[in-house]
Amino acid sequence: MVTILDKKSKPTKVSLMARKVIDDDDDDDDDFLDEEEDDDDDGIPEIRSEIDSDETKPKTLTRKEAIDILQTTRDFSKLDFRKANLAKLDFSNCNFETSNLSYVNFKDSNLEGCNFTNASLWNANLEGANLTRANLEDADLDYTKLRGAILYRANVRRATLPTDLIPREEILRSINEGTKVNR
Repeated sequence: MVTILDKKSKPTKVSLMARKVIDDDDDDDDDFLDEEEDDDDDGIPEIRSEIDSDETKPKTLTRKEAIDILQTTRDFSKLDFRKANLAKLDFSNCNFETSNLSYVNFKDSNLEGCNFTNASLWNANLEGANLTRANLEDADLDYTKLRGAILYRANVRRATLPTDLIPREEILRSINEGTKVNR
């Protein structure tokens, strides 16, 4: 990013990007490719391009942002919470469909009745979590830590389970009997 001064001497952020060649009209100021103006909270317009947006990483949401969503919609579908610390929170009946929850810490959280359909919980920490009646259909739970978790009546149809870490029979016992996972 480069800061330039506009005609009113206010700093403006400008992304460096490829210029397009325009016919011999050099006094045209709008010669950036695919530009869009967007006002930030500080009132300074920022110019972005499709090129820049493709190169930036998706924003990973924080614990504070998760709590804000909990207080309003409880809909976390298609969001990215990679590596977030969401331990000891009540997420009961929330929708996490197709969300990226890789490496998330849900330790001792209430996830009762949550929808995790097609979500990635790869390498997540679900130790001590309550997953009673959770929908984990088609979810990726590979390498997930489940010690002390309760999976009573959870739907694990076509889910990738951490069977390298925990015997399948123990997971099924928790689903059928409501016992805590021991490993």
